[in-house]
Amino acid sequence: MRISVSALAQADLEAALDWYLDALAFEAADDFANEFERALGLLQSFPDVGSPSPYKTRAFILPKFPYSLIYRVQPGQLRIIAVAHHSRRPGYWAGRR
Repeated sequence: MRISVSALAQADLEAALDWYLDALAFEAADDFANEFERALGLLQSFPDVGSPSPYKTRAFILPKFPYSLIYRVQPGQLRIIAVAHHSRRPGYWAGRR
């Protein structure tokens, strides 16, 4: 299964990493990046592991962080559309592709 990350999801990821780096939490930033990569590997093997969510999406909670990967599964492809912090307004990513 091919995985792609939308530009807005990539921006979400970079904003999260920047937050940890600005807080001088370098180890947390590394752990977050590693957790994201592990999640991608898991989703590639088991695309339906995330919980069904609104707007024909699924949500995979990153176990060690207050973030979920919001994604859509399409034939042969999994598209990450948001790296959503749990304190953000639910569904803010609804119009993303």
